Amino acid sequence: MSIPTILSAKFIPDSLGQWVLYKKDKYSIWISGNNTEEKFNYFKDKLASNKKFDKNYIKEIIKNIDDHFGIVIITNNWSLAAVDCARTIPIFWKKTENSITFSPQARKIASIYKSKIDKNQLLAFQMSGYTIDEGTLWQDIKNINPGYFLFFHSPNELYLEKYFFYQPWIINARSYDVLKIELKKKIKNLLKNLIIKAKGRTIAIPLSAGLDSRLVASGLKELNFNNVKCYSYGLKNNFESKASQIIARKLGYKWTFVEINQNKAKKYYKSSDYKTFINNTVDGCATTTIQGLYAIDVLLKNNFLNKKDIIVNGNSGDFISGGHIPHMQNFNIKEENVDLLYNEVTEMQFNKHYALWNSLISENNKKIIKDLLNKQIKKNTYYFNKGFMLQGISEFLEYENRQSKFVNNSQRLFEAYGLKWHLPLWDKAFIEFWSGVPLKYKMNQKLYKETLLELNMGKVWKKNYDYKYFVTPNWIRLLRFFIKPLFLFIGKNKWHQFEKRYLGYWMDNICGESIFSYLDIIKNKNGARHYISWFTIIAESKNLKRNWQNKDI
Repeated sequence: MSIPTILSAKFIPDSLGQWVLYKKDKYSIWISGNNTEEKFNYFKDKLASNKKFDKNYIKEIIKNIDDHFGIVIITNNWSLAAVDCARTIPIFWKKTENSITFSPQARKIASIYKSKIDKNQLLAFQMSGYTIDEGTLWQDIKNINPGYFLFFHSPNELYLEKYFFYQPWIINARSYDVLKIELKKKIKNLLKNLIIKAKGRTIAIPLSAGLDSRLVASGLKELNFNNVKCYSYGLKNNFESKASQIIARKLGYKWTFVEINQNKAKKYYKSSDYKTFINNTVDGCATTTIQGLYAIDVLLKNNFLNKKDIIVNGNSGDFISGGHIPHMQNFNIKEENVDLLYNEVTEMQFNKHYALWNSLISENNKKIIKDLLNKQIKKNTYYFNKGFMLQGISEFLEYENRQSKFVNNSQRLFEAYGLKWHLPLWDKAFIEFWSGVPLKYKMNQKLYKETLLELNMGKVWKKNYDYKYFVTPNWIRLLRFFIKPLFLFIGKNKWHQFEKRYLGYWMDNICGESIFSYLDIIKNKNGARHYISWFTIIAESKNLKRNWQNKDI
């Protein structure tokens, strides 16, 4: 008689305390996200059913969750891990012969197994702020991509499968008028769902001059939900905050502003709160973002926010509605020129997203990045027809890499301060709708913008609410006025290089580079693109105890 193999599985919680453990009979169920009790009851009922608990049943029950979540279930016989369709809550994993380890932070797994660094993924991280596909900074530790679940049943039965497909190259042809009608319904439904999920809590919106947070704020007003407050932050008199105040007042919402300047930012970066945040949020896959971090700290201390509020921002409406679609050459889709098509996409991706440090841009590094992206494309794109949209592959790559890792990592800053959050524009039905919209209606967000103007929710969408960017602070604007003409005969590129290197430090709305001195910034010869470049150095140091510039952090 053969002795059955004993499987071992464990879950290492993150440092933010956002995962809740539930015990039921032989099951250990770890859940993260909003309203975890509801999710536990849902899985408890499914586990109690008489159906065979295999990968097909798992796929069905996971598909029916329309919310942000991360879940890990461990039993004596099998283990399950799954993330939502946008990977708003990360899960990493490592398998050895008869065991598997899960964690929301890859570095926690790496610290146990002394894992080897993946040099190619590290390069991608240094150049963009995030890894590619399943990769992490370590060779044998993987990330669960958006819309995937993992089922570990035996040493030879490990299934990593998709239950949600984002394929924006497959177009569902409909007339423009029909699409507008459908979009209006989708917007109304996602706002209704937001109200339900808020469960009577106050919704706090970081309101900007853009479309997405304004959609949420004005849409809630349209549905007569008034338990809303808004805030803005940044340099004094910045254009985003001026617009935010006008919109919030028109909607009748309470509003406040948190001023950020060099002195305040530097003081915060020296605080124990900031150091704890950085130590607790690096995960080995994407750099930590600080967009809005200082504001949250201030708003909690002055009691504008409290731990019962739910934070709702506009991520990532601009991306999903077509705001990031590149202008690319139109190809006739034929099987024989697929490699040419893929090369066009990866070239564009490299130029757009892998330029955080000028000194790392080389032909050799480009080849490494493009090879990783090509592998990801070939693993996921397999359906070609006359309506195939090449730009859709580019959208897919940004969705699975930059959006689901770096952008969605911004939610960690709310968790670090014990706040709950929701991202209504990552609603599953909203993603599915936009993935099938033809290119001509998504380009430059044509359908999105025109529909929002027609809806005119809260009456804050007409010409009086079309805000134009202007530079702050005032002294920089004046300085630019006198310096810029000197570059008239040198060229725009030289001017932009000068502005980025010598003025960007003072123009950044959140003073993101203030963690270093102005002299540190302008003396650095590696050509930082903006403050995110510097945070890749910080994240690398926290993850690997060193960084490629040998900078003391």
